[in-house]
Amino acid sequence: MNADAMARLRSGGTDRLVDLLLDDLLDRPLEEMIDVPWLARQLGAAARSASRDTRLEARVREHVASLRRRVGSGPVPVPREIRAPLRELLARGYVPDRLLVGRLLDHDTARLMLQHIFQDLLGAIIRRLKAPAQSAAARTPLAFGRLQKLGERLGGEVRGVLGQEVERVVEEKAREVMDASLFRLVEVMADHLCDPNMGVAYAAWRVHMLDVVLGSDQRALAAEVEKLDPDELVATSVALARALVNRPELDGELESVLRLAVEESQGRSLRTMLGGLEAHGIDVLRDLLRQRAAAVVETPGFTAWWDEVVEGRPRS
Repeated sequence: MNADAMARLRSGGTDRLVDLLLDDLLDRPLEEMIDVPWLARQLGAAARSASRDTRLEARVREHVASLRRRVGSGPVPVPREIRAPLRELLARGYVPDRLLVGRLLDHDTARLMLQHIFQDLLGAIIRRLKAPAQSAAARTPLAFGRLQKLGERLGGEVRGVLGQEVERVVEEKAREVMDASLFRLVEVMADHLCDPNMGVAYAAWRVHMLDVVLGSDQRALAAEVEKLDPDELVATSVALARALVNRPELDGELESVLRLAVEESQGRSLRTMLGGLEAHGIDVLRDLLRQRAAAVVETPGFTAWWDEVVEGRPRS
């Protein structure tokens, strides 16, 4: 390789080549750089090839296992700088659509949950109602003494039957009220969730839940994940990914997405589309490419390429 040419490359030639290529890439209209049908086919083919890899599931499983082994003690290690934006996001006022929430809650499981809550509440109310009656009996022994004498005349067995019957009637009435109220309870819950006046309260609740999760011990959260059987989740996820990418519609869907992106560019270049956002990122990329180009020039492979293309020497 010519020593003078090598010196010129080292003294800035590779930097200028990188700048030339990168600036051309940034300033060329997006529609000129992307052959939509070709790129869609290549992306689809790459996805299908990756999905057919017999080691895919094993690799994903190993990665998940590595993450599980790295779970430590103490709260979730989320940087403070990220926590603040997360809390701000969750604290934003949000009122869901009433019709949508009603449809989401319209399920037997939701009604079963409310039924259990209602049963427990009624039981607590009945227990609280019994206590004052017993207390009143202690405060007015004369009146209750007469009732007690009447009960003694009726006999213990009859008293037991009457007590059981009263309890049965109360339970039946309570069950009737509960069954009649379940659907209304679902409606009330939906109304509450969609009440604009409750937006601030629910925002505070979401922030509270975030604080609880981030403040919980990692091992406790990991234990919750373990309940989902991560190995089975990996197998299901890989199977789902394979099913998705092997659909005959994939190439067409990718082409539609790419074509939409090109159409929305409206003939603009990548630099124009990025605006001022690319400044620092492109500078970093430019420096990285310059470093790599300078390193490649020093390799035997580059020397062989130079001799073949520039010097015209046949490849040995």
